[in-house]
Amino acid sequence: MAGNLKKFVNPRFVKTIDPKLMRQLFERHFTGETAPIDFENEGADVRDALAEYFGQPVNDWSEGLVADLHRIAELGTSHGLYTILSAARRQRITLFEGTVEDKTDDAPTAHDPKHVALHVYLHHHELFEVAADQMALRAPTAMAEFRGPDRDVPADFTEEASAAFQIAAAALFTQDLQGGYCRLAPYDEDEEFNLVLSHGAPVKTTPVVSGDREEIITVRAVKYAALRYDATEGRLLIGGVLKSQQAELAELFAAHVLGRPGFFAGDHARDLYSLDAITEVGPDFAFTHFHDDTIHSVTIVSAVADLFDWDDEAQASRHLRSWVTKDSNGALRNFTASEVDFRQGWRLGEITFRVFFNVGKKKPAQSTVRLKPPGTLAFRRTRFEKSIHTLIARNGLEKDHDFDLVVEAAE
Repeated sequence: MAGNLKKFVNPRFVKTIDPKLMRQLFERHFTGETAPIDFENEGADVRDALAEYFGQPVNDWSEGLVADLHRIAELGTSHGLYTILSAARRQRITLFEGTVEDKTDDAPTAHDPKHVALHVYLHHHELFEVAADQMALRAPTAMAEFRGPDRDVPADFTEEASAAFQIAAAALFTQDLQGGYCRLAPYDEDEEFNLVLSHGAPVKTTPVVSGDREEIITVRAVKYAALRYDATEGRLLIGGVLKSQQAELAELFAAHVLGRPGFFAGDHARDLYSLDAITEVGPDFAFTHFHDDTIHSVTIVSAVADLFDWDDEAQASRHLRSWVTKDSNGALRNFTASEVDFRQGWRLGEITFRVFFNVGKKKPAQSTVRLKPPGTLAFRRTRFEKSIHTLIARNGLEKDHDFDLVVEAAE
């Protein structure tokens, strides 16, 4: 963690950052004579002083400054810049008034992602929080999925519901030694209710060098939990929390936001997917995707087959062994010349497939999806998310789902 900050506040950053921004950042944590840097000086003297300050071990920096820099570093990347710009455009916020550099400068340093993140953190803090929340919503690739027994159950996120859910979530994080901090940020997007929970991470001890000796510092970083609820399908996605917390957080959401305690508590809630449709066809199975013109092709690149045998004594199926195949041109075909026979006790346990999308370019865009019943569907959440869900449902890999409803939602 300390190393990441050193990479962020590197010599190039110190040499190019606007001293006025650094002054504003330091003024958040130092007043008057306590400031370690005299920003009244001009030019190189200030940069030299900054270089000297940040050349110290991180544990000698101001704790508040360290906390700020950790947050700024999260958005000080090319992806973070894109997220900031998208959020600013939606809110019609102009990040820089006038010109920040001479108009003849094609590559102003103020447009560097690190510099933009610092500027927005100081001058457009609410926008910064929105961008951080959006990063959290898009980050998880393997979100836990829960589905309720009913459709069209709306999220009623009133002030009372928000307060009750926040208190309950904070208690959950506190119980798991993650501190009592919890901030909620609700967003409605594409008929989906999104909720970001900022909370504390478990305390981490980090060895750092201080002069000629090694010291240990403890830090508690901020983590983000992302909840995405689709009322039409009664589906809740949870990412960014410990696996042991997912079911309890889903219950808290059901009780306080939906007003339906136990909505995600039944066996059905996590029994979502099946590979039986592929098993029935065997190695010749191919995804049908003609319903979606944006899909160029679909290729299964990895598959896992498991062999089970009935144990009379235990009165249960017993796993004997697994057979794994990987092939970028189509993995299922490799089962043809193998010992795997889906008519003789073998079951398909997991597949990974790539969906290629027509995007108007010579090379299609692609998304890699891992599907493992009963409840794991992992892929990077992109603009193609609904197409992927529809593809899975259309090919019979989603349990007890209304295909017409899926198509309607996708459209």
